[in-house]
Amino acid sequence: MKYLLLYNPVSGKGKFHKKIPYIIKAFKKQNLLLDIYESKSEKDLTKKAYSEAKNYDVFLVAGGDGSVNEVLNGIMTSNFRPKLGIFPSGTANDTAAILGISRSLKKSLKIIFNNQSVKMDVNQVNDRFFIYTVAAGILTPISYDVDRALIKKYGYLAYLRAGLKDLKKDYQIDMEIEHDDGITSGKFMMLLGLSAKRVGGMNLRRFSRPKLNDGILEIRLFKYKKRSKLKRLIKFFLLQGLKSKLDIHLKSSHFKITTSEDVVWNLDGEKGFCGNVEIRVLKENLEVFVSKKTIKKYF
Repeated sequence: MKYLLLYNPVSGKGKFHKKIPYIIKAFKKQNLLLDIYESKSEKDLTKKAYSEAKNYDVFLVAGGDGSVNEVLNGIMTSNFRPKLGIFPSGTANDTAAILGISRSLKKSLKIIFNNQSVKMDVNQVNDRFFIYTVAAGILTPISYDVDRALIKKYGYLAYLRAGLKDLKKDYQIDMEIEHDDGITSGKFMMLLGLSAKRVGGMNLRRFSRPKLNDGILEIRLFKYKKRSKLKRLIKFFLLQGLKSKLDIHLKSSHFKITTSEDVVWNLDGEKGFCGNVEIRVLKENLEVFVSKKTIKKYF
C-alpha cells in the first residue's frame, strides 16, 4: 500500500506541520510507504490529487473542509480511486466530524492502520463534487467570504460575526426544483442540502435520518417570510434542524434547479457555481476511512 499525505499549511492556525514527524515515525513503525505533499496555492491539492491518483492507494488529507473538497475533486475527475482518509486541522472540520474522525492524531492513525474503510456516496453539482452539503441563500456565503486572516486570529468567532451581518440581508430567491417525485417551486430565503446531520460546526440531529451510502440527498427549502425570518432560523438551529410547517423537505437522487444568475452555491463550504445547477448522487463512489461509530450511524 502506498500513501500520500496532502496537507494545507495554512488550515486552522497553521500548526499541522508540527505533527508531521510523529506521522512519519508511525508509518515507519507499520512498515508502510508514506510520501508527503504541501499545498502551494489555492486549488493546488485538486491538481496534485488528479495527477497522482494512479500512483497511490490512499490519499490522506490534513486540513479543513476546503482541503478535503479540493482532494475529492481531484480524485473524482481521475480514472483512479484512491481511498480517502482525513486528519482534521481546519476550523469547523464538518467532513471529519461526520466520518467520526477525531482531532487526536493517535486515534486517526488507528483508523487508518486498522483499515476501517467503507464506500460512500459522492454528490455532483454540474462538473464539481462535494461530500456533505450544498446550499444557497442566507448564511451560506459566510464560509467562503470571511477573510482568512480573521479566521486564523479569531477562529469560529469570525464566522459567527459574518453570520450576524448576513442575517440583515433580504434573500428572496425564486427557484424551480425538479426531483424524483415531481417539481417544487416558490420563493425561498435558503436551500440547504445535506448528506448527514452536521453543517457549519453544528449538529442537526432532527434534520432527518440520512445514510451516506443510500444514493439519496436531502434538501430543506426555507420559504421566504420577511417578518419571521430571524425567529425561524434561530429556532431551526436551536432545535437542531427540526422542520417548521412553512418549510419543504425533499429527498431525491437527482435535482435540477432553475434560479437566477446571481444565486451563488456553496459546496462543502467553498464557493461554487452561480445560477442553474444539476445535482446527482453517485452512489458508493468513494472509499473513505471512518470510525466504527459512524459505520453504525450512517451506513
